[in-house]
Amino acid sequence: MSSGREPGRQRGSVVIVISRDEHSAEVTIEGRTQVVTGSIPKETRRAALDVATGYAAHLSRSVLVNARDANGSWQLIISPTGVVRAAGGSEAELVARPSAKRQGKGKKVALALSGGALAVVAAVGVGVVWVWGPDLIGTEVNGGSAEESGVILETRAAPPGFSREAAWRLPTRTGTRPALAPDGSLAAFINPNDELVVVDPKGEQKWSAQLPLSSSDIAGAPVFVATGDGYGVAITDNETLWQWPAGGGDPEAIDLPDNARVTFAGTSPLVLEDDRAYIPDGEKLKEVKVPSGFGAMLADTDRVLMGVRTGRWTWVDAGAAKDKEKEIVPKAPSGADRPIELLTAGADYVVVLWKADGGGDDLVALHDAEDGSAIAAAEVDADDVADVRWVRGGSLAAYGPVIFDLAAGEGRTLNGFTPASVAGDLVYGDAGGAPVAIPADGDPIDMDRDAVRPWGLLDDRALVIADGDLYALSPE
Repeated sequence: MSSGREPGRQRGSVVIVISRDEHSAEVTIEGRTQVVTGSIPKETRRAALDVATGYAAHLSRSVLVNARDANGSWQLIISPTGVVRAAGGSEAELVARPSAKRQGKGKKVALALSGGALAVVAAVGVGVVWVWGPDLIGTEVNGGSAEESGVILETRAAPPGFSREAAWRLPTRTGTRPALAPDGSLAAFINPNDELVVVDPKGEQKWSAQLPLSSSDIAGAPVFVATGDGYGVAITDNETLWQWPAGGGDPEAIDLPDNARVTFAGTSPLVLEDDRAYIPDGEKLKEVKVPSGFGAMLADTDRVLMGVRTGRWTWVDAGAAKDKEKEIVPKAPSGADRPIELLTAGADYVVVLWKADGGGDDLVALHDAEDGSAIAAAEVDADDVADVRWVRGGSLAAYGPVIFDLAAGEGRTLNGFTPASVAGDLVYGDAGGAPVAIPADGDPIDMDRDAVRPWGLLDDRALVIADGDLYALSPE
């Protein structure tokens, strides 16, 4: 098995600490710290990212950014061209394939292709998924273990829909976060001994493995990926992708190309390098040909979803002939005139921005990824869905301020809402700076400011991290 490392090869990282008033930030690179300032918080963050981009350009490869402000911390990946994304790659990244010759290694060209091809702009802030602030708030807990019932979340409030009673509690590595299998049957996390641990809904360990790298070097969190016989687990840093099979065992280690990005927006990892797309094939990468004008977005085992900025997409099978590819044109939702932009995608859904018929606000629509049919839509100001987050769980999903009820086929827009996670029949996030939970009817439920926020559901219990421990909170 490959180690995923080259002798003497070092991976750069950056630490950004935003001051409490958000008018300055300390940027630490290779042990040296410099201070940048801004008249408003956005300018401060932009200045800090500019420094990180310069470092990435110096190394000619992407770097990991550990960002922190007064409310919490997050990990980002920044490329030499200044493209920023959340570490872990849960968002579908749109990267177009130019029809001209590939550029030199480490360079990305701003494209303005004809025929509705996806435009890629190499600039700081474009395509950013920047989540500042805590997804979870720590809390102190007394008593209980994985083998005992009656564990209580004592000093903080439980999230709406769940009680303070937990089925179990397990210790985690500080600064890490859990992963959930898509079917809610398994959870994965890093424990204090730098071991990857997979548990079932009862909190019982299914398997564990010593990490092949320090937990602080992982880009994001562990991710469940589909295998032929269940769900394996994947982790990555900037150089290597590791994949454990379902049931544990030795992981496959895949060396990543320089400047590669890994996205887990689908059921499988998708590796992007400039205009090229790859999927894992054992301990190697198999290239999937990208049709001219399309951009690779996500992988679903042996096929890759390729999109065009103006709304069309296709599934490309890694082993199929080109003539078997079928271009999918999204069907217009009620009240829509024409597609404006393909915004993001998941394994089952594609989100498209539409021009309204007769003027007025635009529409954000959720489409079936297989046939393009419109599932739900809602009116929205296009500026409110620029660089926002996609979350999904169970029968609800959200793209920025738009809440989709997947079961009812309805969409609602909540101005000022920023989604963070979905658990059960609630979308959790912030509205006007205050934490809220949104049910399917769109009527916000106020949350205590010190309430923990779920990562998702393991069976019917909400997974939260508090005071360094992972809890499975029971429903109310």
